[in-house]
Amino acid sequence: MNILKKILSLFPGRRRQKKISSYIDPDWENWKLRSYYYGMDKSKAPVPVHFDASISTNSTIMVRGGESAEKKRWGLHVFEAYANDDSSRITMILNKHVEEGRPVAELYYYAAVYGEGFDAYNWFRVGSDVPYHSCLFGRDRAVMYANVEFRNILSLDNIGRDDLLDEKPEENIENYPLPRENFKSDMDCKHARMGLYYTEEAKFQRKQNIKNARNGSMFYDKDNDIFAVKIGGKWRKVVTEELPEGVLYD
Repeated sequence: MNILKKILSLFPGRRRQKKISSYIDPDWENWKLRSYYYGMDKSKAPVPVHFDASISTNSTIMVRGGESAEKKRWGLHVFEAYANDDSSRITMILNKHVEEGRPVAELYYYAAVYGEGFDAYNWFRVGSDVPYHSCLFGRDRAVMYANVEFRNILSLDNIGRDDLLDEKPEENIENYPLPRENFKSDMDCKHARMGLYYTEEAKFQRKQNIKNARNGSMFYDKDNDIFAVKIGGKWRKVVTEELPEGVLYD
């Protein structure tokens, strides 16, 4: 046997990558549970392999793209970790959306409420596990308990009338047509159309934020070229002056 191993070692092309495979079974009992089937094609996705123990490695866990898309939820989820309720989860997604001209990697804590509204997301804390410290991120809101230092310029949003909506738009992607031929798949086209809807929904959310802003809130009013700050329950403008002579920021 040792001689055979030595002979085989001379032919590295004969070596094969070790692989653990599953099987496709649309009748698998757990496909009845939404937390399993949601976003999965039961006719293409193999039954998950279950390890009844912790997984430890001294190497890297890699989730590869390409042909394995049908094995990931919606072909995009690369990581999910479920809480004690077995419904809410931490999720990591790659390339579901394109924003500001680039694909987006997303990390969030999804609540047990299905959908994509404000209540569908819990807080995701970054920095520590100490309550009421570090930074909390949710849908449309972030709370910074930490001492925030900006090592570069701080840009406030330029908000005008055309950036606001008084009423929440209808959640119907049929109102946002896009040429199908511009996308690789039907799902990519759908996500892009949903992105157009959420761009409009953000205008409504922005209007609500201004309406319900607390003292100390601030934004740049691009229609009137002023900084607006809320003080004593009222919006006021910030008085500015010309730069001192000889001071330039070209």
